[in-house]
Amino acid sequence: MLPLALGCLCLLLQRPAVAAVSMDSQCGAAAVLPCPPAVKGMQNFWASGWYKVINNSQETGLIRNLKNRTTVYDKIQRLFLMDEQQSLVIPKVRPEDAGTYRCSLWANVGHFNQQADVILRVSDCSTPWPGTSPTGTSLRGSEREGSASPNSTCCQEPLIPVLAAVLGLLAFNVGKGLLSIILILVIRVSLKYKRRRKQAQNL
Repeated sequence: MLPLALGCLCLLLQRPAVAAVSMDSQCGAAAVLPCPPAVKGMQNFWASGWYKVINNSQETGLIRNLKNRTTVYDKIQRLFLMDEQQSLVIPKVRPEDAGTYRCSLWANVGHFNQQADVILRVSDCSTPWPGTSPTGTSLRGSEREGSASPNSTCCQEPLIPVLAAVLGLLAFNVGKGLLSIILILVIRVSLKYKRRRKQAQNL
């Protein structure tokens, strides 16, 4: 009975503490999710890994780092990366990437395992990021007020090329018509001149 109690006590002591942090990311940008327990370094840990938490309990393995070798879990189609600080890097995030992610660190003997949760919120891909242009550059107040909405921008931009094409085609046709008229007049004048010259020679 005593060994069992000691074993349960050890498991309780080794249970990682979970601390949740939240962060926002713009749709299409790269999201970097920090792993707070790894901030002080990995000298007390032999491995690390990232999971996505589903229904507050089920963990889906994403990527792990063992002896400076990063491996993506099987059946994971999404691209995930880890940097030197054990942060999870998600390139070009989409709304479906939103959720709770868990960073787990496995400790060396004499130390404690650690965990930390990061709640990722992703902006709607059809909604511009507040205070930024589509490329992420901050806009001044006057530029934001005078800028058109995404729908009006997409619908108005093609008008200029179309108008230019119509005007160019019209100018081409007008020039072609004028050239034809001038050519006809030159031919008529030339024929009249030849006719008069021939009549003069007959006289």
